[in-house]
Order: sequence, then C-alpha cells, then structure tokens
Amino acid sequence: MFTHVSCQLSANSDIPVPYDLDYLKIVFRPANQSPTRDAGRHLFIRPMSRTNNMRAIGVDIGGTFTDTVLVGDDEIHAVKTSSTADFIGGLSAGIDAICEATGTDPNGVTGFNHGSTIAVNALIERTGAKTAIVTTAGFSDVLEIGEGYRGADLLYAPCNDRTAPLLPRRHRFGVEERIDADGEVVTPLDVGDLDRVIDEILAADVEAVAVCLLHAYRNDEHERAIVERFAERAPDLDVSRSSSVSPEIREYSRTATTVADAYLKPELSAYLDRLEDELGDAGIEAPVAIMKSDGGLARPEIAANRPVTQVISGPVAGVNAATYLAGQRGLENVLTFDMGGTSCDVAAVADGEPIEVAHREIQGLKINGPFTHVETVGAGGGSIARLDEVGALRVGPDSAGADPGPACYGRGGELPTVTDADLVLGILNPETFAGGAVALDADAAERSIRAHVAEPMGVSVEAAAASIRDVIDTKMASATRVTAVNEGLDPREFALVGFGGAGPVHACNVAAELEIDEVVFPNRPGVLSALGLLVSDIRHEHVRSLVETVDRVDPGEIEAGIDELIERADSELESEGVATSDRAFEVSFDAMYEGQAHYLNVPYPNRTVTGADLDELAAAFESAHDHQYGFVDDRNPIELVNLRVTAVGSTPTPPATETGSTTARTPTPVGHREVVLGADERVETAYYDRNDLEAGHEIEGSAVVESDNTTIWLPPAFDGTVDGYGNLVATREVNR
Repeated sequence: MFTHVSCQLSANSDIPVPYDLDYLKIVFRPANQSPTRDAGRHLFIRPMSRTNNMRAIGVDIGGTFTDTVLVGDDEIHAVKTSSTADFIGGLSAGIDAICEATGTDPNGVTGFNHGSTIAVNALIERTGAKTAIVTTAGFSDVLEIGEGYRGADLLYAPCNDRTAPLLPRRHRFGVEERIDADGEVVTPLDVGDLDRVIDEILAADVEAVAVCLLHAYRNDEHERAIVERFAERAPDLDVSRSSSVSPEIREYSRTATTVADAYLKPELSAYLDRLEDELGDAGIEAPVAIMKSDGGLARPEIAANRPVTQVISGPVAGVNAATYLAGQRGLENVLTFDMGGTSCDVAAVADGEPIEVAHREIQGLKINGPFTHVETVGAGGGSIARLDEVGALRVGPDSAGADPGPACYGRGGELPTVTDADLVLGILNPETFAGGAVALDADAAERSIRAHVAEPMGVSVEAAAASIRDVIDTKMASATRVTAVNEGLDPREFALVGFGGAGPVHACNVAAELEIDEVVFPNRPGVLSALGLLVSDIRHEHVRSLVETVDRVDPGEIEAGIDELIERADSELESEGVATSDRAFEVSFDAMYEGQAHYLNVPYPNRTVTGADLDELAAAFESAHDHQYGFVDDRNPIELVNLRVTAVGSTPTPPATETGSTTARTPTPVGHREVVLGADERVETAYYDRNDLEAGHEIEGSAVVESDNTTIWLPPAFDGTVDGYGNLVATREVNR
C-alpha cells in the first residue's frame, strides 16, 4: 500500500524557462484511487530550477518508508511506499506509482538521484561480506588494540564487552614487508609470503579483502603490488586498498575504514547492479547519482568502488534540503530536526554550511569521513514507552516500526508509543491523520497507555501520555543540544528546522527546551529528504597526509600537493560528465597543536603557498581553536596533519524568490478541539488545514495544523506565520 501526494505547479506564461513557479496544488489519495488533478487547494512552495525538458526523480529509502519525488516541467509529485527487506521492492513500487500517477514515460526521465540506509544497516546488523585483511606482519591486531582508550560505553562499565571487529582473528593475515614513516622501503615485499597468504585467504572462502599496510599513506607501492597479485590469482574477490579508501595518517582509523569498505563492497555493488537492472526494466535510462555521507552525490560506478562513503547517506539529504530552505529565508545558522517513525536525526548548519566531522564511530568502528555531522537518537513516532525495573518511564530506542506499528494503528501492536501519546493528548486527529489514509484508533491508544504506563504509575491516561511526550522531547532536546555544543555553538542563537513525519509535532517543544525562538516548518516536511536529493551537488574529497609543523613545511611542496590533488579531482569530475564551468575546488588543512590527538579543519582560500599564506593559515587555526576549545596555546607549534581538496560539481538550484503576497491576515480554522498540556491542564485549540494556509496568514498558539504528511503543533507560547515560500514559521513568545 502506498500513499500518493500529487502536487501541480503553475507558472506565469510570460516568464521564460527556467522560471519561478507560483503555486503548488496538493492532492492526497489512497493507493486504490485514481489520481485526480482537479482536487486540492493551493499552497506556496519554492520549486527547483530546471530546464524545459527536465523530469528528475529522487528516491530516499528509510527504515519504514521509501519516499519518491518527481520534479517535472511544471509539477512536483511524491509517493510514499513501504520499504522492503531488499530495498528494491519499495523503490520499484515508488517509481511505478509516480510514473503512473503523473503519466510520465520512464524514457523521459532525465535524472535519478538516490539515497538509502543500506550501508549503515549492514554495519549495524553485521550482514556484510565475509572479509579478510592483509596487513604488515606483526600488525594484524590493530583492529583489537584500537586507539588505546575506552569509549563512553566502556568507561563506566568496565565489565562490558567491546564491540567485536567486523572480521575474526583467523581472517587477519600479516605479510612480510615494511615501509617507514617517511615512505622509505625498509623491508621489500616478500612475494612468496604474499602467495602463502593468498592461498590461506582462498582456503578461507572469503568474499572481500582489505589491504592496509603500515605507512601506506606515504608510499603505497606495496599495497598496489598486493592488489595486482590478487587480481591475477583471485579476480572475483572484491579488494579495498587503504591508500585509495583512506590515504591518511592514523593506523587504526585507516584500517577500520578500509575493512568497513571491503565488508560493504559486495553487498553495495550487488545492490547498485540490481538498481541499474531495475531502472532499465522500468525504462529509465537517465544518469544516476548516489547520495554520500558528506552530502554530495556520486555516480554509481564511483559509489560502488567506495561504499564506505555511504554509511550515513540516509539522513544527509534532509540536512541539504533544510539548509537550502533556510537559505531562502536568509538563515545561515540553523539546527535541523528530522524525526521519523524510528529515530530522530539532528544536525547543525553554521554560516550556511552543514557542519562536517572528519570521522565517525559506528558500531564500535572509527570510520574516516568526511561526514555531515548528523547525530541519531532512538526517538521517533513509533518509539515504545515502558517502565524499567525501578519503575522509571523510558521511551525508545526500540520502535514498533510500521508493522505492527503503534497500538492506534490497529495492526496488532499492543505497546504504547509516542504516536499513541500524541493521539491521546489531542494533537493528532484520528480522522485526518495522513490525509485520512490511516485511521487511528484512539480507544486502542488509551488502552495501551493505561495498561502499560498509567496504571503501573498510578496516574491518569492523560498524565501518562503527557509524561511520554515530555520524556521523548527531553531526549531529543538533549541530543540537539549536544550536537550544537560539541561544535562550540550556542543553540539559542540558531533557528530550528522541523521535518520528517513526526518532527513538526515535537519541534516547538524541543525548541522551547533549548530556548530557541524560531522554528521553520518546510512546506513538504514528510518528503524533504527525497527533495534534498535533487538540490545536492556532486562532491568528492581527496586527501594527502603531511604531518609537519607550519614553520618547517616546504611551501613549494605544499603547493605541488594542492595542484596534484586538484588535477586528480578535476579528472574525477570530468569522468562524471560535469561541465568545466560547473566545477569548483575547495582546499583545506587539518591542523592541531603538536602533541594533540584531535585536529581541526581550516579552510585555505588560495592555491599558491607563501610564507605569508602560512602565517594566515596559522592565525585562522588559532581562531578556530579558540572558538572550539576556548583557548590558544602559545607554547606548542602548529602541525599540519592533512591536506584536503574537495571537488564540487554544481547542480542547478532555484533562486530565492518569494512566490506569494505576505500581507498579514488571519485564516479561518477548520474547528476547535481540546489539547492536553499536562496532567491537569487543557487548552481549547484551533486546528487548520495546511492546504488552506497562504503566504501572510498568521496563527496564534495554541494551534494544530494538519496536512497530508504530518501534523504541526504550536504550543501556547508559539505563534505561526506563513512566509512567501510556503514555510510555516513559528516564533516563541518568551513571556507568554
């Protein structure tokens, strides 16, 4: 079963292509009804810029739903299908549904962008390939030793077991060779010993091999020789080479990243092959791009060769879309809040750019990035509420998912969830939820909360529901605060962008707890990630380790390194068909004080390198260090760890043009109902149909705004205004 949202956009006839579209028509229908383009009411939205012949599809596969969006010459359409275990089923259903609903000939599709959670699921669930590693003799236990310190999960629980490596010790093989830290060969590669290792690996019947030798980031000739030997003797094995996957200093993270890449490669390669076959069967021959963890897109052949770059690609597209929408309002500093059925993803955007991190720990593995810094917390509409062994209320991280789902879905779920609590509180409307496609059973929600929470706690059902809401809101606010503060940011100076199916229900509560004064609800929050795929650029990063203090580096050598990485990056964009005029290159350095364990990334605006340039780079690092950590160290020299070049192939983006009058006026509510604020507190609340709201409409809280893909809750302390782009902007009245 799928839900179809049909959106028709109209343009003024006197505006040449590419043009700005004036309004959006939304039509919601269940799967068994034919599309009706005459139904619906107008909403303002900012469409994508495109050429007259463009019909692009974006597909975002989540754990519960697959969102498919089609952007055409004068229309935007979206469908939601249930995600399937093989991912292809939900994707195929979405493509078929959207092409059928819009009358689109698949042969006419001009672009297909795709994001999914396949890679991270494989790491979390340990469903990747049977993998071996070849490393320098004596270093096969790097994965066990790690970086020599306990993580937060073990620091106060010393008896807990560490997360097991992706491959057992019997699949770790050392080969006789040695290269020193300067890249000089100390011990030549022993080819006879290598053949012995290959024999053992073939006998172990593995599917993939990671090759990670000591100091290969300085000199990779031995790694290349090993890969060539595998190609001769075992051409069917997938092999990942550290000097290609992560050519940077720090042995453990480079090894863990390379192993993860090899572990994922067979499954991701097979999936992308199936995707290509599915698109071919559907008649789509358009260029395909895959979302990566850094917020950029890559062609399938590049993505298949570097699957580790996709480990958190799922939530990143939503961050890109939120950044884009915030930019329309002139907001450069926002926190993104994406709450779905299973989890909540939060990220920070500062100075108009999503915050990045150099590495990320996933299931005990430190993976080198870069990554858009997205923090995920087990808090969603399906998060289950329960009392723990001491009687304290806990919500999540376990979820009821889509099947059986919350108790109110009537599909056999018996445990209370956040959605059940929102229904009991009166925020959700059982008759109009998901446009009426999903009928909610309020009695079932009350029974579930009463049996599992209210009666054991000795409180009313309403008080229990309010407690469930408060716990989940506090949990998400804490994750959002940590995301900001860890980057040296004050959340009070940011706006919050709330999206996802459940995000708009809870965003204002989270904002109030964080003392955030402005919350932006995008026009189409339920499919924002899929739309984000269509406003993302092609992006690749190339890195070289330096490990030298600023006062000792050779400017000429650094400049030559920049030129080499740019040349390599330019060649990659050329292979992806990016026009020369659409290519850009960003240079940066990872720097730290000598002796530190963590570095900061500092942008470098030049391609030439002089002594004065290095002085400016050092000053920029000190400023960044002071902002991040609150001090400058005058005693230790600054060390340049890595040189990075990021290649960007730009894609068309819409101009920030308002499409509707913003004259202030008050809309007429559909009606009023009582919403529970606390155990003994209720408020008569107006509720509105999102399709009735136009630019300039002002709403006083408390209020509920219902749409086909989400519900927006404005508590009493928030008022809302629809801006010229169709966003509902909530402003907190501090003294109310």
